Amino acid sequence: MKYSVNPKLNYVLNAIEESILANEDAMNEIVRYEEEFWYEPDYNYAQYGNLLVYHSDIRELYESAGYTSIGRMSDDALWRTYLRQVGYVIRELIARVPF
Repeated sequence: MKYSVNPKLNYVLNAIEESILANEDAMNEIVRYEEEFWYEPDYNYAQYGNLLVYHSDIRELYESAGYTSIGRMSDDALWRTYLRQVGYVIRELIARVPF
């Protein structure tokens, strides 16, 4: 799916989507997480270990997308960015996938 006209961001968002959909029960989990943890930017989906959890893995994802300034970001700033983007992908999946 095309999430963004920015190819780097589109790469990251599609990689997040692929990680989510790799689990066959992902959509059921996502709906449950969204209902229970509506106040979290990622609905706690990444924070509970369902996706990348190590800062080095997240950095590698963004670097493989072509982001060069990732090395200057703190681990916390990178983690918060990742969580927001996971939340965005989850909202898009819920909007387009019928249950």
